[in-house]
Amino acid sequence: MQPIYRNTLTAVVLATTSTAYAATLVDFGHVAGAQCLATSINDNGQAVGNCSPASASANNVPWVAAQLGGPQQPLAPLASGQPCSVGAIANNGRLLGKCTDAANLSFAVIWSASTPGSAPTKLNPLAGTFLFPLLRPADVQTSAMAISQQGAVLAQSISASGAQTVVLYTAGNGTPLRISDYGDNCNGIDVNSALINGYPSLIMNCLGANATPVPKVAVRGSSGYATSSLPVATGASYCTVAGINDQNQVVGTCVFPDSDDHVPQTAFWPTPFSQPKLLTLPLNAKNFGLAINNAGHLLARRGDPTGIPQILFWENPNDSFGIRPIQPLSGSVTTQAVGFAHDDTVAMICENSAQYITACTWTPNSSTQALGPINGGSKSQLSGISPNGGFVVGGATDAEQKVSAVAATLP
Repeated sequence: MQPIYRNTLTAVVLATTSTAYAATLVDFGHVAGAQCLATSINDNGQAVGNCSPASASANNVPWVAAQLGGPQQPLAPLASGQPCSVGAIANNGRLLGKCTDAANLSFAVIWSASTPGSAPTKLNPLAGTFLFPLLRPADVQTSAMAISQQGAVLAQSISASGAQTVVLYTAGNGTPLRISDYGDNCNGIDVNSALINGYPSLIMNCLGANATPVPKVAVRGSSGYATSSLPVATGASYCTVAGINDQNQVVGTCVFPDSDDHVPQTAFWPTPFSQPKLLTLPLNAKNFGLAINNAGHLLARRGDPTGIPQILFWENPNDSFGIRPIQPLSGSVTTQAVGFAHDDTVAMICENSAQYITACTWTPNSSTQALGPINGGSKSQLSGISPNGGFVVGGATDAEQKVSAVAATLP
């Protein structure tokens, strides 16, 4: 899975002047607005994003494109005149985003790539319960956290007082299935795409004694979801989770007391019931788990001796010897991962030797490489990568500094 991405419309910032490109960015055009950014792309090359119109007051316009280069097809709102945004697209063509209704309440929504002009399906909050001793009013809003490649959505159902409950929506269904206890403020983190008894598995971070984090996994049984806490590493104060793959392997971070001697460490759970394996680095460097793919390979982050964060590729989590730092572009010192594909390709935001930020990628068989700019521009960034590693998306400026949604086909 690639839970690194939590996509929103952001400003595009500075990029590269390098001439050794991994691929060339393709412009989606500006049918949906004047300034645009692509946020997600699936294995079929279908992409989604958001545009700002040439107006100081009009709402942003979410869109979908059936192929690289567009055209952009604007997505219908939930309520006329109210704003929406789109963040992700699944391989089955379901689009995940959020919209505001006529009362200015915010809801997670689902569109279909085949009918972008149709109103989205609202992902409804939990209904009220009226059976003693559980008496509670209905929740009032929802917020999406992740989507599986079959279109199942992991979300938060939010009460009028702000208490949150983790819920799941099956593909195309707006009725929530409660996962965590009512109002327990667990946070849904990731959902996978492998079905057990017809449903995906998911992970969440909850609160235990003294508000200490408790990582949990929910797996579908024959009659409902069974939730269990992941084992905490020996000596750790607590652990948190960051991603789950289709084999129900989990990545996260375990935190220890006396952090001078026992720094936070990336944790890998081979199964939801196994003790986690920890990443131990030279110089006792603290590190944090970011993502896991279906090959069971991990992304992590550490601080180097200069204090600058560095992305790590951990191919064999059974030991710490095969850890590989992902090097920045020549003449630079920083990288930021935004997506991790199942073929181990990493989508990143890099800097070049002139300290300009640029879209770039890395694979285990090649060095970090920048992506070619568009139309004489000098600014770019990536927002995500397709699960199979075939495509990346983001934004870039042209010579006139107009921000365009872009994508690239990777070799």
